[in-house]
Amino acid sequence: MAATSPTMEPLDLGDDHTLRFTHWAPERDLNPQYEGIPDIDPVGAIIDHRKPDGTTCSGALTFYSPAARRLFPERQMWTVESLQPLTLSPSISCGGCGDHGHVREGKWVPA
Repeated sequence: MAATSPTMEPLDLGDDHTLRFTHWAPERDLNPQYEGIPDIDPVGAIIDHRKPDGTTCSGALTFYSPAARRLFPERQMWTVESLQPLTLSPSISCGGCGDHGHVREGKWVPA
């Protein structure tokens, strides 16, 4: 995985899906318990998508890295197969609305 995210701008995945990268960089003076754990950029993403009724739903995911696993040992994690164009595995299923698909070569592919 790259040391820095490719963009701070939302990534249009198509099919009414937009991805925003998330980052982890705590203020260590206020959070000394995180000393020795590096900033993670990107640590994951939020995918905004349209539900069948036309309203917007959002789901978050965490990308696998040793530091992320140390911070979030109980979370499901996704592997970044490629950052540009973005490809993730495994598939993504929204816990809020059941939307299910894959991010492959920067595009949303319904499952």
